[in-house]
Amino acid sequence: MGGVVEQQPDVAERVADLALAEPYARALLTIRGYAVGLLDAGYTREALYEDFERARSVLKGRDAPEESEEAILDVMDFLVGFSSSFMKL
Repeated sequence: MGGVVEQQPDVAERVADLALAEPYARALLTIRGYAVGLLDAGYTREALYEDFERARSVLKGRDAPEESEEAILDVMDFLVGFSSSFMKL
């Protein structure tokens, strides 16, 4: 009764934030880990891919460095299986 409901951050915004928070190599692993968590929680690959596309738009709107978008693109590759087997999602 009267409890506070905590709203989850928008996935695209969160992915963009993660891409900007760290250098490429760390951001790549952090974003991949975030994606794994979402998939494990039942998020669909299609919805996740769409959110990653939106995250790229968010970065463009923020005039982010190119390496931030590269981290997102690389995790998108992992998502569709265009990567080494140990990095696939």
